[in-house]
Amino acid sequence: MDILFYGGGNIAQAVIKGLIASGYEKKQVKFLDRNKSNRKALSGFDIKECKSLGMEDHFDLIILCVKPKDAMKAVQDITSVIKKPAILSLVAGISAKKYLSVSKNIKLIRGMPNTSSEFKKGITAFCNINAPKNLYFKTQKLFSRIGVSVNVSSEKKMDDYTGLVGSGPAYFFHLLQVYEKHLLKITENDNKLTKLIISNLMMGVGKSVIGDKSLEELISSVASKKGTTEAGLKSMKENQVSSSFNKSIKAAIKRSKEISSEF
Repeated sequence: MDILFYGGGNIAQAVIKGLIASGYEKKQVKFLDRNKSNRKALSGFDIKECKSLGMEDHFDLIILCVKPKDAMKAVQDITSVIKKPAILSLVAGISAKKYLSVSKNIKLIRGMPNTSSEFKKGITAFCNINAPKNLYFKTQKLFSRIGVSVNVSSEKKMDDYTGLVGSGPAYFFHLLQVYEKHLLKITENDNKLTKLIISNLMMGVGKSVIGDKSLEELISSVASKKGTTEAGLKSMKENQVSSSFNKSIKAAIKRSKEISSEF
């Protein structure tokens, strides 16, 4: 597939890095972005820049990676030049109805990846709005190169995936900041060792989750009665950590729903 990334911010860069690492042909990837810092970052990827869209341009898929406030203008610019574009929108919150109000000729897929795509460990949720089945299949296959592709049956669920999957890495980064603070103390501010400990911890947790044991069983396998882990977990419960985390996820989902009405 010949791909154009329309917008070159963090999520676009993560997806492009993952695709290149997976062996995807660089000559099949182009980007268009007016932001100087994004263009500078993408110039190091050894992919071609598309200065502007022209009538002669052909792309099998245009991946929309702009901020929500810029999404409608971007689609207007695209459809003014390409009459029946195939667009994969990775923009949080903006509904299919909004895009199709610009042009009914858009072949539209909505998607929500996360930044772990850079390491081929991403999760991308997809909802096919009106794209041909073959295009939808190829799009999912493309993103399967950089992680897990999830088919979402209802567009309404995209807000949930945005709050859970798209925002997901940041939640864990936030929690790990507390962990990092304690580790830096006991490693005498050895940043390299601290990062290695955190990395191995998270990779080990990931491997454990893949197994047959439930999360409750995994917790029990670490927390012995009257031990240190039990004491820590008891404090978490008393301080309502789970409740706070749950509220944070709900707030992100709520925000995703609000975005469409704002822009």
